[in-house]
Amino acid sequence: MRVKSGEFRWFSARGSAVWNKEGQAVRMAGSLRDITDRKFMEQSLVQSEKHSAVGHLAACMRLTALGQLSAGVAHELNNPLSVILGFSQSLAQQFGDNASLKEPLKNIEREALRCKRLVQDLLNFSRLPRSGMVMEDLVQVAEGALSLVETQTRIQNVELLRDFSPDLPKVFLDRHKIQQLLINLCTNALDAMPKGGRLTIQMKCLSDPKEPSLVQISVSDTGTGISPQIREHIFKPFFTTKESGKGTGLGLSLVREVVKEHVGQLDLVSELGKGTTFTVRLPVGHRSASLC
Repeated sequence: MRVKSGEFRWFSARGSAVWNKEGQAVRMAGSLRDITDRKFMEQSLVQSEKHSAVGHLAACMRLTALGQLSAGVAHELNNPLSVILGFSQSLAQQFGDNASLKEPLKNIEREALRCKRLVQDLLNFSRLPRSGMVMEDLVQVAEGALSLVETQTRIQNVELLRDFSPDLPKVFLDRHKIQQLLINLCTNALDAMPKGGRLTIQMKCLSDPKEPSLVQISVSDTGTGISPQIREHIFKPFFTTKESGKGTGLGLSLVREVVKEHVGQLDLVSELGKGTTFTVRLPVGHRSASLC
């Protein structure tokens, strides 16, 4: 409707007829409510969802490009690493009795093998996820993710601790997605410890007669912590407290989606100035999880 100022505004109308004794409708009675602000909010929400969808697509395209780049770099590194490893092993055989060369050659071999494992993890990470979930050794899955994080922990003076229970059963999961989950949680933890600290990955089996057997994965840091005001928003897509260009705001929302797909549970405990712990609980053998 057009109002006195000449502006058009939205109204919600409610009304009904008023009847006389003879059963004739003599007038209408009702009310009008100005809902212009609500309509603007609805339109803004639609636009926001459109932008989010575009942003999500762009993020996915960046991830695809990153995967292709990782694969290319990994392949380029593989050949020189094989040469370094081959020569170091050959020299170790020839000069194995030379005490002054023995230790350096062992170090070269060890570091070359570590680099080859890292290259293999980059190749695995760059490949498309498998189209199904199978029973996996959770420790092997975790180690594949942590090998990609470990270099960054050393650069940032962060101590990486593993606390893996020896009796962990195999778990029905998607290896690629669980590795993404761990990398995202560890990356967030590292961002919360710019001056160094301790990052602890704990995995243990939970036994409860009232529930199916669960495996618990905890990622704890000694960083800055998360305030209660921010905590309720951190799992929303595109929400980030990082500087522009340093985060997409998708990491934790992807973590939540992965947990949901695995029919799991996700908890967060954080205290300002003392650190944060994300806890993921996964059913050991749940086969009704969503596959995508």
